[in-house]
Amino acid sequence: MVKRIWLVTFLAFVAACSSLSDPGPVEPPLYPNETPALRQQINTYADHYEVPRPLVHKVIQRESDYRPKARNGPYYGMMQILPETAGIMGFRGRPNDLLDAETNLKWAVKYLRGAWLVSDGNMDRAVMWYARGYYYEARNRCQLVETGLLNREIAKHCR
Repeated sequence: MVKRIWLVTFLAFVAACSSLSDPGPVEPPLYPNETPALRQQINTYADHYEVPRPLVHKVIQRESDYRPKARNGPYYGMMQILPETAGIMGFRGRPNDLLDAETNLKWAVKYLRGAWLVSDGNMDRAVMWYARGYYYEARNRCQLVETGLLNREIAKHCR
């Protein structure tokens, strides 16, 4: 009888401990070259444009390994965006302004949102569309306005 009482008490204790509130998702550790301030900016723009944080990190790792001043030919900054592409998204500065981490994130994550929409939520396809451009795919799917590429649809079947 004492063993049963002890067992029931123990199980009740374990059950009570396991019902504590869930602490929520745990942030992954910082990546090489990433700083806490940079992580905060990445999270802010990912959340603002409703793009999964892991997707933004995947693109940044692929494009620059978290180096805000990265340059590769005509591409600028952490997310290696073309100034012309940033301009389509609303950027009105000089190309070198895209070497600022926050400026780069503001316009490149906005562009990444379009790739995310065109990919139907598939992260690997979103990275592919981000890297190669998604204008024609968005046009054919009547998503030019939704992705921010144009202010009106141009395909006849979209009107």
